[in-house]
Amino acid sequence: MGDFGHTGGAPDGALPPWSCRLRVRSVERVMSAAMPSSVSTTPASAWRYRPELDGLRTFAVVAIVFFHARVAGASSSFIVLDLFFVLSGFLVTNVVLSEVDATGELRLGRYYARRVRRLLPAAVVTIVVTSVVFVLVASEPERLGLVRDAQAALVYLANWQFIADGADYFAGDVRDSPFMHFWSLSVEEQYYIVFPLLLLAWWKLAPGRARVLLGGLSVLTALSVASQLYWAQVDPTRAYFATDARLFQLLAGAILAVALREFATRRAEGGIHWRRAGRALAVAGLGGYVLLGSELVDMSVSHRNLLATLLAVSLVVGTYTAPGSLVARGFALPWMTYLGKISYGIYLWHYPVLLVLGRVFDVRPALLALMALVGAIALASMSYQMLETPIRRGRVLDAFPWPAVAAGLAVSVGTALVVVGPILTSERQPSVAAASVGGSIAAEAAVAEDEAVVRKLARQVPGDLDFRKISNDRGPGVTFCRPSAPADCTVVDGDGPHVVVVGDSHARMLSAGLVELAEERGFRLSMSVVNSCPWQDGLLNVEAPEGSQRRCLDARQDFYDQTLPAMDADVVILANLARSAPDRWQGKVVDQDGRARGDLNQRQLEATRQTVRKINRAGATAVMVRSIVGTDGWEMEGPDPLDCLARAKRQRECAVSPPLDRPVADGIYESVAIGNDDATTVDLNPVFCPDAPACRPIIDGVVVWRDAAHLTGSITRHLRTEVWAAVEDTGVVPG
Repeated sequence: MGDFGHTGGAPDGALPPWSCRLRVRSVERVMSAAMPSSVSTTPASAWRYRPELDGLRTFAVVAIVFFHARVAGASSSFIVLDLFFVLSGFLVTNVVLSEVDATGELRLGRYYARRVRRLLPAAVVTIVVTSVVFVLVASEPERLGLVRDAQAALVYLANWQFIADGADYFAGDVRDSPFMHFWSLSVEEQYYIVFPLLLLAWWKLAPGRARVLLGGLSVLTALSVASQLYWAQVDPTRAYFATDARLFQLLAGAILAVALREFATRRAEGGIHWRRAGRALAVAGLGGYVLLGSELVDMSVSHRNLLATLLAVSLVVGTYTAPGSLVARGFALPWMTYLGKISYGIYLWHYPVLLVLGRVFDVRPALLALMALVGAIALASMSYQMLETPIRRGRVLDAFPWPAVAAGLAVSVGTALVVVGPILTSERQPSVAAASVGGSIAAEAAVAEDEAVVRKLARQVPGDLDFRKISNDRGPGVTFCRPSAPADCTVVDGDGPHVVVVGDSHARMLSAGLVELAEERGFRLSMSVVNSCPWQDGLLNVEAPEGSQRRCLDARQDFYDQTLPAMDADVVILANLARSAPDRWQGKVVDQDGRARGDLNQRQLEATRQTVRKINRAGATAVMVRSIVGTDGWEMEGPDPLDCLARAKRQRECAVSPPLDRPVADGIYESVAIGNDDATTVDLNPVFCPDAPACRPIIDGVVVWRDAAHLTGSITRHLRTEVWAAVEDTGVVPG
């Protein structure tokens, strides 16, 4: 999307922090000398403004708006991003080589200054205005997580930020960020930082030999495709966002541009015209895109992107070589052309507009998409006329290319460091009212006769809650050990019974209280706790980020067979999120070799039995913690409790009503414990929800949940005595 500028001028790219000047002979003269006299290159004048290419941008940006609005039938239209990438690679290559044709040199200072002047002003304004607007519509807890997204967007590293967060583009996490769409701009701008280096290397190694350049680009494309296919199997999030896994689409456009100049140009016609072949390619490309972007074709995201790249090449070359075709004339319509010229701004504005409108209006996705499109067009048009064009065409800046680059970098980095943070972390309350966290009306009705509970729920939400601190209140850090060093798991070395905690982030949150208990009561506490890692031996959560999966495999390898027996443990407390709903976790909780054999719950039952047997053989008793309720049940999904507290006046607005049914995982734990004196279950929900069926969001001034699925470490420390009493009531803890 960085190449949203006018196709007749320099394409929009990113700016590098270095400078040099590439002087070359005219590519036309070099190529002419390198090729037989029967082949002639296109003169520089042949590359001129092509309105149909602007129309392609309009087609793509409209489709992406409908995808981001989650309109029915448009769930696969994300592939238009591939068209943007191919088109950008095609345009920037043509423009750069045409500049070399015309001037005999590539002035990198001017090249990067044009990128800065075209891209940065609109992007910086969009990010700052979006940050200000979200202060009005989003609560402080919501905005805390947006600071790094905004900063990464300003320095064109958004894609790597979302990879680090393990964000899923097709789920709800990354889509909640108004800066989500900057990931694709970041990929493009990173490419354009490196692109001049490729030209420089080509000129030094094989000056003017276009076929050598084609060979180098082809090798890089093959490596990028290999990266895409590899990461699609290992980490789909990285496969979707990573620059190396997306580079092949930009390179495909570059290869197309060089190949057409090298093999398919005719001086007499002033360009390339394949009337019949071009028409066929344009129709095939457009039809294929419409089909592939629908829900009629069942295909993985990775394979869909690969095929979409070929279709994008077909569509670009078809409209470019057959400008008189019906498809090209349609894309060249005046309104399509105009929207294409401002499509960079439309893309910048459409997603924050979508999110804001979605908070204000309860309308169908299709209508929301149309509303957002109208709003984004209006904002983009103003930006284009009042901001982008004056800066891009200002002649004063033409004489100072590198100072313009430096100024642009300073504004972007400065905004990232000292502007967006204070704006987004403002304590101002949002103007948009919030709904209750979950079931509070039912909960309040259920306890209407209990005056004490009603009074507690009627208390005001404290105005001094530190939401940043609460959201980070996760408990002790990740801790695990290997068979060769079991002592590395020990966090409190007491003289009493040896208690070992095993599990994922749920075990981590409980460990906050258990650490203090161990210190107070003198028992020994060890932990094998890794986020997103089931405690059952042999199971792996492949929905977890790649790093968490690696740590999980490392932590669980031989833990129950070798590490635990060496610990001389007395009690093993097992806790994790219930991952037993088949419609949510089938295919996500698999064996450690990556295979999902048979039914999910049968696999969990067998793994639970096997784990308890190994614990018992190690001389310890297994205590399985039953699922702990979140804001909307037993899974990760649910309303944000901190967002509710930030908006609410009374605590009853954020009360939680636990569901009556329990997850299948709890039934599995109970069945395994039956008849086994060395295995039991414990229910801690009465500790953290003492007034059921109404669960208070704050107990004794301490916030209960830090997010939809996790308790705060502070509440487990505050109620640690009650937690330990529940464990002791099982009768398995030695005196």
